[in-house]
Amino acid sequence: MSTPVDHLVRGGLDTANQFAAKLKHDSPAIDGARDGHVALRNSVRQTGDHAATQRVNLANASSGGTSERAVAGSQELEKHVRDLLEESAEIESAVAEAAEALHVGEIRNDQVRDQTVREIAASMKALQAVNGIQPPESRAAAARQVLMRLQAKIGQLTGQAATFSEQTLGRLTELGGRLGGSDATTTSSAAPTVPHAFNSNGAHAGSGGGGGDGGGGSGGFAGKPRLPVAIPPQPGSGVAINLPNGTTVTAPNETAVKAVRAALSQLGVPYVWGGTSRGQGLDCSGLTMTSYQDAGLQLPRTARQQTVGAEVPSIDQLVPGDLVVWSGHVAMVIGDGQMIEAGDPVQVSKIRTTNSGQQFIGFYRPTG
Repeated sequence: MSTPVDHLVRGGLDTANQFAAKLKHDSPAIDGARDGHVALRNSVRQTGDHAATQRVNLANASSGGTSERAVAGSQELEKHVRDLLEESAEIESAVAEAAEALHVGEIRNDQVRDQTVREIAASMKALQAVNGIQPPESRAAAARQVLMRLQAKIGQLTGQAATFSEQTLGRLTELGGRLGGSDATTTSSAAPTVPHAFNSNGAHAGSGGGGGDGGGGSGGFAGKPRLPVAIPPQPGSGVAINLPNGTTVTAPNETAVKAVRAALSQLGVPYVWGGTSRGQGLDCSGLTMTSYQDAGLQLPRTARQQTVGAEVPSIDQLVPGDLVVWSGHVAMVIGDGQMIEAGDPVQVSKIRTTNSGQQFIGFYRPTG
């Protein structure tokens, strides 16, 4: 049976391993290609030198139109050789820079992975010590604190790994664009985009920061999907819904209204890792999944998978029923600048884009 610790370990180490696979390269092969390029450039240079000598000899030994045409042809050949040498030097330099970028990226990722292992080992020792706490009923709370600290730390570390990977892949994309004679493409064309939106305050459930996604890990890197942009509701359309604070807001459709009402009915329900039991215990994605399920729309299980439907481009276009998604947390917009999330317990809070060191992915409208 999978445990919260298993989720954390898998989430932390799998992310580092995924980046390691992206950055993996064959150093001897790169060195061999670079050495071969140097040899080719030397050969081309010798050809250029030979052409220059032949041009001088030709100019000294003859005259007339034929000779002039031959000299001009030789000069053109020399120019092509010079251009080729310049291009060759640029390629050689780019290969060297790419190899260095990959090497540095590997080192940084290995450091993050080693630190993750150390954090997990330290937390396992702390969990063993919890077994000796008296009275026994205090052990569950103490164990939960250990897991929350580990979750926050792994979120920070995987965020660092995401940044290092983005920098490395961005550098490679830049080099490729330079050699291709065009502007470098954005990183998203080479790898999933990683927004720089990490919050290191470590706030968790009870203080408005959402818990880890019990259905699939504790945050870290998650690629931003390419989805259609949500169409703003037309004036006069939509369905009204009353919020607990007495405010009346408008949701885009009946499905969103039902989902918001279903989520609000769970206010005060305790946070349970991996929980999908309404009225008993829910985690963040469990709340959003079951609320939309009650509304007749099936969402995927984990936070990172719930980036479905359409992307809402900005916070001022959010409407009730939209989802706010991080790498390991998700909340539902209810309107009036508020959202509902499975903190501890399920609670209403202000809409935000930072969460316990996790990567903010974006806003999404499951109902399109």
